[in-house]
Amino acid sequence: MKKELVFEIEQDDDMLVAVCHEPEMATQGSSLDELIAMIRDLVQCRFDEGDERLRWPIRLHFVQDPVLSASVA
Repeated sequence: MKKELVFEIEQDDDMLVAVCHEPEMATQGSSLDELIAMIRDLVQCRFDEGDERLRWPIRLHFVQDPVLSASVA
């Protein structure tokens, strides 16, 4: 098991959405600073005091899928 929490970050309209798959949890924010605060708050609320996962690093993985046009002009 990894000793870090990995959140995949994607843009959804005007919001940034963060999803951790192991364990399952998600949050969102309108800016990167707000999203980081929301992730920290989520982790603090998700685990009981003394849970070692509270000390694990939190990795943000930004998913940026390129968007291509079908026509080449």
